[in-house]
Amino acid sequence: MTETWEDLSARAEEAGNKGDFVASHGFRRQALTLAEDFGAKDPRLAASLHKLAEAHQLLGQDDEAEKLLNRAVELMASTYGPYHQKLAESSNHLASLYYEKHRYAEAEALCRKILLIYEKSLGRKHMEVGKVAHNLAMILQELGKLDEAEKYYAAALDIFKEKGGPFDSDLISLMENYAHLLRSNGRNEEADHLQACALGRVSGSLRAVSSGKTPGDN
Repeated sequence: MTETWEDLSARAEEAGNKGDFVASHGFRRQALTLAEDFGAKDPRLAASLHKLAEAHQLLGQDDEAEKLLNRAVELMASTYGPYHQKLAESSNHLASLYYEKHRYAEAEALCRKILLIYEKSLGRKHMEVGKVAHNLAMILQELGKLDEAEKYYAAALDIFKEKGGPFDSDLISLMENYAHLLRSNGRNEEADHLQACALGRVSGSLRAVSSGKTPGDN
């Protein structure tokens, strides 16, 4: 009996969980072959491209992964247009690969596009906007654009404080990264406070951190 896309995906997941990345890659490739016939709007096609790209990365084949992720981004753009959340999701996979490979300028360009999509489709105060703003801040910090990085850290922090829970792992990570930036600028008192918040040692609401303008301000 011919295996279905779902069967192959399940087998790939099982093999990956066992550390057999070669077998997992093989199943992912077969799943993509089936997904090619589903049509561009079928979510299984994009999922197959993303999962096979991950399988290539686990095998150290980043060039192949990048080709698949670029194809996924092009597919989402042509199918849904330039401001659709599905395009943002595919672009985020590619931006992550660029970040991991220290290709920060390319990651920055993609991340700015992702942020614009989420701001347009979800609103400027949505948690996804906060997460992308955090990612962009980290990229800008790596590029040495510290003033702009701080603006995005501050914007992300405002969103997380309003929309997230006090023990959200994304919030804790954000506070730690923001504290590192502040410390590198000699603002140790503010950094110490954020670090303490991240460690759960300060009760009550977070103290306001001076940060200048938020992204988009004139």
